[in-house]
Amino acid sequence: MPKSVSSRLKEKIETYKLYSSMTNLAPIARRYFIIGYFDGALTILGLIMGAHLSRKATPEVVISAGVATAIALGISSGWGAYEAERVEQTAVKIERDKAMLRSVGGIVERAHSFAILVSSLVHAVSPVIASLIPLVFYVFLPVDEAFPFAIATGLLQLFVVGAFMGKVSRSGIVRSGLRLVLAGLITLTVVLLLSPSHLM
Repeated sequence: MPKSVSSRLKEKIETYKLYSSMTNLAPIARRYFIIGYFDGALTILGLIMGAHLSRKATPEVVISAGVATAIALGISSGWGAYEAERVEQTAVKIERDKAMLRSVGGIVERAHSFAILVSSLVHAVSPVIASLIPLVFYVFLPVDEAFPFAIATGLLQLFVVGAFMGKVSRSGIVRSGLRLVLAGLITLTVVLLLSPSHLM
């Protein structure tokens, strides 16, 4: 008797849970998500500030440049994570092969391939999400009105990611959130001070 869709789905979920447990995937994926989201939020803050400092910012320019940046950042992050995890997971598998005195394939190899794929996807998607959210205001508002909302949203994203880090590490939610907000403010300040627009 063929298995139902729900039974096959349940088996898949259990298999993926096993793969995650075998490769310690959860903290790895969480780390890639935080790094990617942080990069995306900081990058889009810098882009938005730079666009406005140029005095040539329009919704079309900011959105076009922002989306292109988000896509490039997503590809870069995902590809980099794939290559890094391919090396790390291969190294872990080699160590297991040595411990078992033979080449371990089958479920172990599939588990490592799964970990590489998930880690890469997480690191590719997270900066794209972080980059696109502040751009939404430029769809509905004039450029000068969208600017403060976009900046505030970018800083809020940094606070939320920092707070999440503080919760995971139990090191203080507010303090961790404010640390990442400080990184955003420093980024905006550096862009403001070093922008070539001062010379034009």
